[in-house]
Amino acid sequence: MLKRGVKNVIPFDFSKVFSVLPKLLPYLPVTLGITGVTIIVGTLLGGFFAKESLKEDSIAKKLVDGYILFMRCTPPIVLIFLIFYGLPKLLLSLFLIDINTWYKGIFVVISLTLLFAANIAVTFKSAYLAVPYAQTEAGLAAGLTEFQVFARIIVPQAAKVALPNYANNVLTLLKEGSLAYTIGLIDIMGQAQNIIARNLGNFALETYVAVTLIYWGLAIIIEQFARIVERTWSKGTRGFTGGES
Repeated sequence: MLKRGVKNVIPFDFSKVFSVLPKLLPYLPVTLGITGVTIIVGTLLGGFFAKESLKEDSIAKKLVDGYILFMRCTPPIVLIFLIFYGLPKLLLSLFLIDINTWYKGIFVVISLTLLFAANIAVTFKSAYLAVPYAQTEAGLAAGLTEFQVFARIIVPQAAKVALPNYANNVLTLLKEGSLAYTIGLIDIMGQAQNIIARNLGNFALETYVAVTLIYWGLAIIIEQFARIVERTWSKGTRGFTGGES
């Protein structure tokens, strides 16, 4: 017999996990769409920031370095709130542009892109600096242009260095995207919250386990894809880098 004041606790039901999964998977394209757009735009923006950050004693470098520091110190959920609640008010007050009716995913993409670009800029800059400058000098001495040296010599080597950190940034982005539900976007996590609410809080643990399984699956796919690319790029380079032939 239960004591007075003690609630009846519903035991964990693993079968509920599999009954919830079909209700979550239809919202997977929303999660993947936001992640994919952010990766594309954030990579291009991060590449531009990395280029500007490599310049010496320039105003652009100071601005970019300040931006990177600010973004890397800002919690993702705080930036999402700032963009979602602050950007519409800013545009309305300054330019009389009303964006309050925009799709909520746009605000999430803007927020995550700003964060992702800052991290990618650091990754690209570090990878570029990891390539010895002597190789640039050798390429120029051989008659190649600066662009040809960059495209044919620097990029292939820097890409190998950047790949592990780039994959880690993508995984971080995937996890940060789960915060989109905080502004009402219905993605995987948002749908999970709806399911829990409809069940009056019951089977919440089972629902979160189902969400975890989906994110685990996505993370494993990303990690394995990165490893395949890394192994492909590493073929034929062991002897050059000093490893076993």
